[in-house]
Amino acid sequence: MQRENNEAQDELGLHHELTDELFQELVEEVAGQRVMSVALWEESLVDEAEEGPIPPEERTVFDLDLYLENHRYLELYGVQAYRSPEADPLQGLEGLGRIMADLVEKGLWLEEVATDQEERLVLVLTHRHEPQLYLNVAGWVLEEWESLPED
Repeated sequence: MQRENNEAQDELGLHHELTDELFQELVEEVAGQRVMSVALWEESLVDEAEEGPIPPEERTVFDLDLYLENHRYLELYGVQAYRSPEADPLQGLEGLGRIMADLVEKGLWLEEVATDQEERLVLVLTHRHEPQLYLNVAGWVLEEWESLPED
């Protein structure tokens, strides 16, 4: 049974379950868009479930915002980033920040909206149609932006 958008959101407005309607909205709104900027957060909502803050160099779960060319942005929560579907998740806030900044500078695209085996959201980021990062996402919000974040 398919839920409406508002029923699939939590009290913070985050989507955690990828319904058919939400999947279609993401395909229409974000797939094929160039990533203009990325904001990587030092802390994650996931930290609240942990017994204390996770050191930045040990972090494998991140929160980040993807700012897209069509003036939409995705607030992404509980993200694990992979170089390939078979790889271990990337570790370390600083390292992921460098990788993302380098890819955005070279030309990074949110090429595909997909799902994993558990039907959770996966975003495929590419450079020249070659996959560079797979983002497994626990929660997200789609918004509009007026200005890009400062570096």
